[in-house]
Amino acid sequence: MRAGWLLLAALALAWPAHAEDGERARVRVFAAASLTEVVEALARPFEGGHVVPSFGASSELARQIRDGAPADVFLSASREWVEFLRAASALDGEPLVFARNALVCVAPRGSPLAAQGIADPRALLAHLAPGDRVAIADAGVPAGDYAREALARLGLRDAYRPRLVGQKDVRAVLHAVERGELPAGFVYATDAKLAAVERLFALDPTTHPPVEYQAAALRAAANPAGARAFLLHLRSDAARALLSDAGFALP
Repeated sequence: MRAGWLLLAALALAWPAHAEDGERARVRVFAAASLTEVVEALARPFEGGHVVPSFGASSELARQIRDGAPADVFLSASREWVEFLRAASALDGEPLVFARNALVCVAPRGSPLAAQGIADPRALLAHLAPGDRVAIADAGVPAGDYAREALARLGLRDAYRPRLVGQKDVRAVLHAVERGELPAGFVYATDAKLAAVERLFALDPTTHPPVEYQAAALRAAANPAGARAFLLHLRSDAARALLSDAGFALP
């Protein structure tokens, strides 16, 4: 009888590690919206489990994790929201900087603004028609915070304030511009490659904090081994090649 119980216990312990769709075989990755396509691409060569991604604003995802949402890995578009989770004692180990990006202003392809040769935020203001608004990610969302800080450092915060329309995340900004709902918007350089938009100019990187993507394993992970394996995967040659091909700068 004792031998039988021992055998059952051994099988119970072994089964989840080999169950392809089992709870422990999944790696739940909460990732910034700007990483959507590249995380989906990174999941394919990953051998450490079945990646289950959730995408959104880094701020929203971090709050969900703090409040108990089931996640193994957090991929943030800014250091701030990783530090937010560190303060909540939610991290397992040190985060990894795995990619960098740039912030750009885009307009719908073929639009009047796209034909003006606009080279900086001041010139954009001069070419906006009365009533024109500019899309920007909401306050607290990294892309929006980077853009607002750049405008402030350029002395343009007050001039832009009545022109800005907040969006839930950077992809919402991109889609609003692509559909022509708004004549311009601030997105990441990698986002601008994915839609029918035209890049007007890049924001001077010295006017805002570096756009760094950090990966962190989470203390409450259901699959801590899978989380650690995914962070190692981000350092692999295959992952770095995918990130580079998508337009991300590598650390």
